[in-house]
Amino acid sequence: MSPIELIIPSVEAFLEPLQIFVEKVGSVAGVEEDELTSLSIAVLELVKNAMEHGNGMCADKPVRIEFEVLPGRLNIRVTDTGTWKPECDLGYQPGEGEQLFSDRGRGILIARNLARWVEFGLSEEGNTRVSLTWPLT
Repeated sequence: MSPIELIIPSVEAFLEPLQIFVEKVGSVAGVEEDELTSLSIAVLELVKNAMEHGNGMCADKPVRIEFEVLPGRLNIRVTDTGTWKPECDLGYQPGEGEQLFSDRGRGILIARNLARWVEFGLSEEGNTRVSLTWPLT
């Protein structure tokens, strides 16, 4: 399967159709049927994070979602127009210790707990990119 790229504006109305799309891609890629909802929740949390924190909910700023099926795994990359600064997050552990009841970082925590692997970095253009890997059977 060739990589698929989807570009959406930072508008919450796009989240429901995106959920359906993610589940369809996951199904075609070989994600177990009982894991499709978890996959879509993980991806939507990352997309909502990109819309809100990376793009400031500005409809003119796009979120790019890329899907790539590789042997044994589905890779999904979510890229916004912001610039993630890893040094600002050093030591912050959402859902742990004093942060247990904080509203900050919940989407990332959810995605990390649902997916096998989630990593933050920068795109070639210097924008925030989150990569998520989902195992296939």
